[in-house]
Amino acid sequence: MPGLQRSTFTTNDPEAAREAFAPIVPRLEFARVDRDTFGLVMRTESAPGFSVFDYAFTTAADVDAEADDVVVVSGRGRGFELRHGRRAVDASRPYVNATEGITADWESFAARAVVLDRSRLEEVAAMTYGEPVLRLQPIELPARSAELGRRWESTVQTVKRAIAGAPEAFDEPLIAEAAFHRLAVAYLHAFDLGVPGVTGGLVRPGARSAVVRAALEVMHARAHTPLTVQHVAQAVHISVRGLHSAFVSETGRPPSEHLRAIRLAGVRDELRFADPAERVGAIARRWGFVHLSRFAEAYEREYGELPSATRYRRGLAA
Repeated sequence: MPGLQRSTFTTNDPEAAREAFAPIVPRLEFARVDRDTFGLVMRTESAPGFSVFDYAFTTAADVDAEADDVVVVSGRGRGFELRHGRRAVDASRPYVNATEGITADWESFAARAVVLDRSRLEEVAAMTYGEPVLRLQPIELPARSAELGRRWESTVQTVKRAIAGAPEAFDEPLIAEAAFHRLAVAYLHAFDLGVPGVTGGLVRPGARSAVVRAALEVMHARAHTPLTVQHVAQAVHISVRGLHSAFVSETGRPPSEHLRAIRLAGVRDELRFADPAERVGAIARRWGFVHLSRFAEAYEREYGELPSATRYRRGLAA
C-alpha cells in the first residue's frame, strides 16, 4: 500500500459533499444551502498518521459540524462566522473542530483541514509532557495566539511543499513519520489542550505555572528566529533571574537549555524530513546555531548520533 494517497473530488450535490466529508466530519449537516448554486471542490493528501484536505464551497450555507478525530481547520470566507454552542469562536486563527456543538455559516468559504491520528498524537504528547496522555482535548478551540497559529500554518505548508516536491518519498515510513511528528509537535504547542481531570473538567498535562507556560509558548513560536532568553523574559514580563529561577524550580533545567532543546528538535525534524540536498550547516544556522562544532556535540548528546547520521538515513530513505 502506498504511503501517500492523493485525490480530487468535485460535486454539486450536498449529499455527496456530506459523504465526502465523512473522514473529517462524520456528523455534517447542511441547515441552509441553495441546491441550484451549490458546489464543492476538495483535494486530499493522506499519509500514515495524517491527512490534509483543501476545500472550497461556492455557495452560502449554514452547517452543523462535529468531529471525532483531531481536526484542525484554517478557514477564510466572506461572511464566515463560527460558534461553539452559544459562544463565538475566533476563526481568524486556526481552530480545533469540537466533538459537538459546532455551527458555522458563510456566503463563501475555503479552508484547509488537517486530520491527525489521535492514538499516535497521544504517544507524541506522552513523550513531550513526560506522563501518560489519554483523551487529549482542546480547552479552547482557537490557537493560543495569532503567532502560534501562523506557526502551525507554516508547518502544514512545509509538509505540503514536501509532498508536492517528492510525493514518492512518503512511501518510506521514515519520511511519513517525520512529517507526522512535525505536525504533532506543532499541534501540541499551538493549542491549549487538556485531559479529563479526576474531579471533572480538563487539566493541562505537564501543567506548569503561568510564567513558565507562557515562556515555553514564546520559545516554540519564535525558536526559528534570533530569540534569546532575555527576549523571552521581556515577552512574559519577568526578569531574566526570575525566569531562570522559575524554570529551574519547576523543570530542573534553565530556560536556555529548553530553548536549545526546542531548536535541536527543529533541526532534527528538518534533517529527517527536508530536501536531502540541503546542507546540515545551513539547517543548523537557520535554527540559530552559529558554531557548528558545538551544535554537533549538543545534537549528539541529545539524540545519540551526529546530525550527519540523521541526514544519511534520510538520504537512504529518499
